[in-house]
Amino acid sequence: MLSLFLACATEAPATSTPAAPAAHPLQVALNWYPEPEFGGFYDASVRGLYKEAGLEVTLVPGGPGVPVLELLAGGRADVAISGADDLLVRRAQGLDAVAVFAGLQDAPTGLLVHADGPKRYEEVSGNVAAEAGSPFQQFIWAKYGWEGKVTLLPTSGTIAPFAADPKFVQQAYVTSEPCLAEALGLAVGFLPARDAGWNPYSSLAVIRGADASAEWVRAFVTASQAGWEHYLTDPTAANAEIVKLNPEMGGGKIDCVVKRQEPYVRGSAGVGRLEAARFTELAGALNSVGQKVSAEGAYIAR
Repeated sequence: MLSLFLACATEAPATSTPAAPAAHPLQVALNWYPEPEFGGFYDASVRGLYKEAGLEVTLVPGGPGVPVLELLAGGRADVAISGADDLLVRRAQGLDAVAVFAGLQDAPTGLLVHADGPKRYEEVSGNVAAEAGSPFQQFIWAKYGWEGKVTLLPTSGTIAPFAADPKFVQQAYVTSEPCLAEALGLAVGFLPARDAGWNPYSSLAVIRGADASAEWVRAFVTASQAGWEHYLTDPTAANAEIVKLNPEMGGGKIDCVVKRQEPYVRGSAGVGRLEAARFTELAGALNSVGQKVSAEGAYIAR
């Protein structure tokens, strides 16, 4: 009996491991298919940075016309990835939303030209295919006096007209059409929209204004920042996930996109940064084409 008592007395007391706190779920609505323009967000996801920050992030692919800001407003997304111009327009219509992080510092929008074509917006003439009525189209036509001088053609969704006409100019994304053209063996140039004074942040993370003080917002921004910084140095893991989800990015195309995109991610202010002056300039550009918008309260400074 004594030996039994001693054996029981020396056994370590039973302990229970406290349960880990549940990760905070977040739905992040992308405004396009999985592509490098969301590379840093995918990097933070596949490398577990969001999980380490206590978040369970689901990146929800978008596509043409997907209303990500409406999904945000309706509570079907916690974060919407959009453009700063769309944000200002929707805020003017009453949307309670603010920007917290910019994946792309400079707008990837611009004009695709042939290598021996115009080198500046002031040199553009002839036919230009662009999204008629879009703020960017209206802005450059007004700024450079193209009305009656440059013929506006509808965009076709392909680069076939560009490939067939050595003088053709079309609206494009630096992350798309230039790579498609180069894959066909064409020598191309690109006139960035920022050179014309049109430069909304892109791949912009937007949240509901009511969530601005939530702890998860800081955690999401911090992890996203780390993801984008890493993506710039080693995009391998994120790109593998992107190609798996969007096979059209395979065959080496993604490498071209990443290379062309890099300076747009870094910008002049640094990865992810948001600046008041940029929103003020954008509001001025939008107002110049009849949009009544304000930059006040449009972003959260970090």
